[in-house]
Parts: sequence; C-alpha cells; structure tokens
Amino acid sequence: MCSYKNFKHVAFGVVLGLLQGVTHAADYVDVLDLPARVSALAINSPLSGMARAGERVIAVGQRGHILFSDDAGKHWQQAAVPVSADLTAVSFPDASQGWAVGNDGVVLHTSDAGVTWNKQLDGRQIGALLVKHYTALASAEPGNEQWPLLVDEGQRLVEQGADKPLLDVWFANDQVGYVVGVFNLILRTDDGGKSWTPFQDRTDNPQGLHLNAIASTGDSLYIAGEQGLLLKWDDHTQRFAAVPTPYQGSFFGVLGKPGEVLVYGLRGNVLRST
Repeated sequence: MCSYKNFKHVAFGVVLGLLQGVTHAADYVDVLDLPARVSALAINSPLSGMARAGERVIAVGQRGHILFSDDAGKHWQQAAVPVSADLTAVSFPDASQGWAVGNDGVVLHTSDAGVTWNKQLDGRQIGALLVKHYTALASAEPGNEQWPLLVDEGQRLVEQGADKPLLDVWFANDQVGYVVGVFNLILRTDDGGKSWTPFQDRTDNPQGLHLNAIASTGDSLYIAGEQGLLLKWDDHTQRFAAVPTPYQGSFFGVLGKPGEVLVYGLRGNVLRST
C-alpha cells in the first residue's frame, strides 16, 4: 500500500515534471524564426547544395548553415542566415543575387554574393498562397473542376503547417525563378521573390509526385521527380509537359547543354537524350 509520504513524493515529481515541460515549451523557438548558429564546426556539417557566384563558391546544408569560399574551397566562411531549417539547394543567376531553399518551405535570398541572407517565404505562408490564388481562379472559372481541388490542397497545407520541404531552386535571372518540392509543390516568381505564383496547375503531374530537381540545359527547362517523372517547359502551352522515360524509379537531377540532356536517379541510373 502506498503511504501518504510516498504519495507526496510521487505527486511532487509529477508536478516538477510538468513544470519542466512548460518551461521547455516556453523556450521553444521555431527553426524558421531561429537564426543559424555561427560555429567553427559548421564546416563539418553535411552539405546538400552548391553553386557558383562568380568566382565564389556557396554551399548550403543542415541547420541553416551556408558557407562560402573565395579560394576554390581551401578556406570557408559562414554566412549570416535568419533560419535554422535544413537547406537543400541554392541557385545564383549572377555573381551577387542568389536564392536558397529547404525544409519547412523556406526560401532565402542574398544580394551580396551569399554573405548575408534574408527570408522571403516559408511554409507557413505557402498554403495561404495556394488558397488565395486558386480561389480567385475558381471564381473566374466556376465550371473548372480543377480549381476547387487545388483550393483544398492549399487548405491542407494550411492545416498541416510548415512541414513540406522545398527540394530545389532555379533562377533564370535576378527576377524570374522557380522553387519545387514535395507533392507537386511548385511556385514561380517574376519579381525576384517579392511575390510567388503557385504553378501546380501547370505541371503534367496528376499523381502529385515529388519534384526533386529543376534545371536548365541551355535551351530547355526540365523538372525531374519520382517514378520516372520528367517534365519540360513548353513555351506554347505555358506549362511543364511530361516527357516519356523508360525508367520508373526516382530521378534526382538533370544536366545538359543545347541538344543533349542527362537525367539521373536511383540505383545509378543515367538516361541520355539527344
């Protein structure tokens, strides 16, 4: 039988545990609001994306770490970054303007060749963007059954919160660019990231497969994704049209030059088109 004295000890422990839990909850800061920690160990963190800004090399990775080198990687410095979310990819269309994306739908921008960064967008806003955009299209075209479905998708993103990662980013210049991610998530900007337009309705991806990579081959823009998904931008239809491939596994990247394309993915598979 439990004595009163033992009961008091147990009760005190429970209360103390609850108070500690409340304290920890009060101390929690979302990674989207927590600047990346500056550390000499950042150079040892896993990196997931790299780009050139003129002669400078920029690398992005876990916990919001962004590093840059001006001597071909012999020495690295850590950039000032306003988030601690894991970053997945980076793109520089010129020597000074760059964009990075990552988990929780974060989009970062730099105008000083990667030394300092600011947040332009995150996953807490993306769902609302979809709802607003596709609600307007549904009002303009009430007979189009696609728009309500996309409104519902946006609402799901709002309800689920900022947990959908962006997997790649590509900019044609300092104004026009795309970010892509899981479940057919794709946004386009025409003003350097000040505003973003959902492009889910402009992809031949009815299954909502993940969009893993976006890249230009000089004369064409491609998106590579899950289950052999390969999309190519069509100027005539103004959409990303499906390109048939003989592989049903995931693609993770596209490389190429005018007249030649390489797409690569799981199990070392590389496909070439000329």
